[in-house]
Amino acid sequence: MARQLNIRSDEAVETAKRLAKRHGLTTTEVVVQALRRLERADQPSAGQMTSDQMAHFEALLRLSEEAARQARPGATSDHRDMYDENGLPI
Repeated sequence: MARQLNIRSDEAVETAKRLAKRHGLTTTEVVVQALRRLERADQPSAGQMTSDQMAHFEALLRLSEEAARQARPGATSDHRDMYDENGLPI
């Protein structure tokens, strides 16, 4: 069974419906294509990095994803309680 994604934005739903109708696709196909395009645009192009740099970049991405999976629920990096109103340590 496919996993489900709920979109709670009227604008997103209406835009997906308009694009689906215009391109003869389902709304799911429109959303998947848009997400793939955004993901590709978000990745550095191969021409900008050497293969060694790309390997390091991908290793860092994997480490980041692993760290995010291991984060405790409610964990935060907010340390405002340790500083005064001028940003100086208490």
